[in-house]
Amino acid sequence: KVDSIRKTLSQVSSKYYPKQPKNILAVTGTNGKTSVTKLTEEIWQLMGIKSSSIGTLGNSASKTSSILTTPDPISLHKQLNALASEGFQHLVIEASSHGLSQLRMDSLKIAGAAFTSFSRDHLDYHGSMDSYFNAKKRLFTHLLRSEGTAVVNLIDLPVRYHNFINSIKAENLITIGNKNASISILGINRGDNNKIQLQLNCYGKKIIVTTPFLAPFQAVNSLIAGCMATVNTGIAIPEAFATIEKLSDVRGRLECVAKLKDNNIFIDYAHTPDAMSSVLEAIRSITKNRLIIIFGAGGDRDKGKRTIMSDVANKYADLIVITDDNPRFEDPNLIRGQLMKQSKKYIEIANREEAISYGISELSSEDNLLICGKGHEEYIIYGKEKIYSSDHNFVEQTIKKGLNER
Repeated sequence: KVDSIRKTLSQVSSKYYPKQPKNILAVTGTNGKTSVTKLTEEIWQLMGIKSSSIGTLGNSASKTSSILTTPDPISLHKQLNALASEGFQHLVIEASSHGLSQLRMDSLKIAGAAFTSFSRDHLDYHGSMDSYFNAKKRLFTHLLRSEGTAVVNLIDLPVRYHNFINSIKAENLITIGNKNASISILGINRGDNNKIQLQLNCYGKKIIVTTPFLAPFQAVNSLIAGCMATVNTGIAIPEAFATIEKLSDVRGRLECVAKLKDNNIFIDYAHTPDAMSSVLEAIRSITKNRLIIIFGAGGDRDKGKRTIMSDVANKYADLIVITDDNPRFEDPNLIRGQLMKQSKKYIEIANREEAISYGISELSSEDNLLICGKGHEEYIIYGKEKIYSSDHNFVEQTIKKGLNER
């Protein structure tokens, strides 16, 4: 008998697959995990460091996809063993709250950990915000090595949770905030093509960081990635920050997938009220005319966030198209009904491809379109069926069809 089957499975997996990259970093947070993970990897690659990542977008070295953000212990340790055998000594991995609470990462030697943001999500699983927070906190209090580095974004962490940094046992703590942080953001400006420029106080020294991003939250994610990239690499923080302007969009994360005359079409993974608010606020600030949004809500998940998401859309958007997004075993008509409002702004189109086609057809001069919820995913789940569905392809095909018809 064992006290914890999950803990023991993690330990056994690490013994069966004993090799691990020497430098493993983990990223947790409600929003921003995928972006920070991919941006950290990209900074390493720009600096000539052989590296890989594991997370929502899969394993970057083996080019394999993943069903879970954080793989189960057997799959995870098998991947780590393969990476170490192939000479990958630098790895950054997404740590989901489910993965942390289910002890999937308990046998990893974690040298660096980042906390990107915290807001409502997964309450169907965790039950309360405090329980959800405590799952994420485990990364810093139980898994991060004492000689490691913690990077905490205080800007997107509610103040009532700030004192958790006192329980972090790591030797090095880097905080990002508006004041009294290791790295304080003194000002946010828009430079060429509306790209964000940050004025920082970095350990007492004032510097300017130019980013290739449209949204302040993306710029902050790039700072977190810059700090993470310095762990066990000999890279200095200013050196890492200097690479930020060369970074690329992360697939399905406020990604501009098409430019039509004076219109932009964006795809984003946002499926929480906080993420939707951040994305819509950013696009609203660069939209001269109408902002159109297409979104839905997942079935068999936290139902309480649906009306909040609809309120957020109503606040920022001029035309709101409600569609399907992984209804699972719930009635998709009921989910859409919970998102709809008695307003001329709202239109309901169940079929996601048709909804995207309609949104694009509605674009007029200086309008922008945001397609939310699925991001990089190429499927939609109805009951037991997983049907092919790619927002990227729907946009591409609709535009192609429109050009052919002309």
